Amino acid sequence: MDEARGGPALRIGGVTLDTARGCLRGADGAEIALAPKPFDLLVMLARNPGRTLSKDALLDAVWPGVHVTEDSLFQAVREARRAIGDEAGQVLRSVPRRGYLLEVAAPPAPAPPPPPAPAMAPLDRPALAVLPFANLSSDAEQEYFSDGITDELITQLSRARWFYVIARNSSFTYKGRAVDPRQVGRDLGVRYVLEGSVRRAAGRVRIACQLIDAETGHQLWGERFDGALDDIFELQDRVAEAVAGAIEPSLQHAEIQRAQAKPTGSLTAYDLLLQAMYWQRILTIEGNQKALHLLRAAVQLDPEFALGKAQLANMTAFMTVNTWADEAIQEEGARCAREAVASGRDDPLALALAAHALAFYGADHSAARAAAARAQALNPNSAVIAACAGWVYNFNSEPQVALEAFQRALRLSPLDPAIERTYVGVSSVHVAFGDYASALEWAERSVQVAPLHSPGHRYVIIANWLLGREDAARAAAARMLAMFPAARVHIRRYRDTAFREKLIAALVAAGIPE
Repeated sequence: MDEARGGPALRIGGVTLDTARGCLRGADGAEIALAPKPFDLLVMLARNPGRTLSKDALLDAVWPGVHVTEDSLFQAVREARRAIGDEAGQVLRSVPRRGYLLEVAAPPAPAPPPPPAPAMAPLDRPALAVLPFANLSSDAEQEYFSDGITDELITQLSRARWFYVIARNSSFTYKGRAVDPRQVGRDLGVRYVLEGSVRRAAGRVRIACQLIDAETGHQLWGERFDGALDDIFELQDRVAEAVAGAIEPSLQHAEIQRAQAKPTGSLTAYDLLLQAMYWQRILTIEGNQKALHLLRAAVQLDPEFALGKAQLANMTAFMTVNTWADEAIQEEGARCAREAVASGRDDPLALALAAHALAFYGADHSAARAAAARAQALNPNSAVIAACAGWVYNFNSEPQVALEAFQRALRLSPLDPAIERTYVGVSSVHVAFGDYASALEWAERSVQVAPLHSPGHRYVIIANWLLGREDAARAAAARMLAMFPAARVHIRRYRDTAFREKLIAALVAAGIPE
């Protein structure tokens, strides 16, 4: 880490890091013996006082371009602590499961507690603060790059409407300060904090970030990104897209778990929605019926809740596919979809879910397509929205546009908890292209990750039959009927009548009742 040398002297308690000479000096000016790597470690931590640096960030900074194990880092930490007289680890602190930080001063003597700050008004939806990313490069002029990453993330994440993102002016009050995410949560009234670091060297950049629960301080998600600096702005956009795409499902999962822990009597319309999403993911008729009951309660509690109506519509479509919905439920779903599109013009998630249901029921393909396109324009970095749009274009018999949307959903959230629906969508698109082998591969992936998702089974049957593998298609049909005794064809939504009839013919020939 030669870039650590040549800067100003840095103080740690009673010792000084002389970066110009590359040595550690005691209070009397005498040099303290310290190997180069522990010295570089102290320099990196001293330049980020009070901020937790991950083990990966420290390994990359202290051993650039060299693969070493964490044992090398542990040894450097031990030697650094010995050199500064901190064998107990009170100054160079280990933060469990996160990394290390350097305390800027000894803890002050106990003082009377200050009067409590005014409590932030509770929000009806989760809120997120994006803290300014730390510049781990030796060049202070690179602050603009790390600030640009932070700005772009705030902009991209603000496109989601189901959670709030604190404005830049509030987030940047923490720039250059050592701060506990839990304190940020108390100061700004947020449930989640996104923090990160940027290290730029030799024409490349590494960006690390982590999502923290501001109530517990626990890390919910973390990732790092590497790239060349050929185009700084393109790299900023790419990282912002990846982070925004990964954070949304992580936040949603955390919110669903939070809602599950609440007593039933305290639920709001939004919490009812989260409860319903939990039960929907169970993929059983009992779970889906409970989800439908919760969604109805949410819409009754707030008749203007566009997202609740959209989720209800989407829920009924899923139940219909699995033969768990009668005609009354289907009519309810189509009606809620139309109402959500009419009232949710500025909520991209509501638009996307409602558009999917509209297209599914064949109620209005043109309105569904317009709503899906608007949802993508409002929030292009949501995997859920991209997947819903893919199905809308698919039902509208636009396979190439559908494939692009599905591929974007997979890129944004490759570990999405409902990824089987996107797999089935890609399978359907390949059937439209006449690539039945690829269609079978994607359908089998869907069945593998979610055996209780019936559309995957349908496309395994369809692809096998169209490949001429009639025995395999009949065997797949028998397996599906064993799991879903009331299963029917349920292929009635594609705008292209000839394509729809081809799918129906394959299913019926394999043994699925119409």
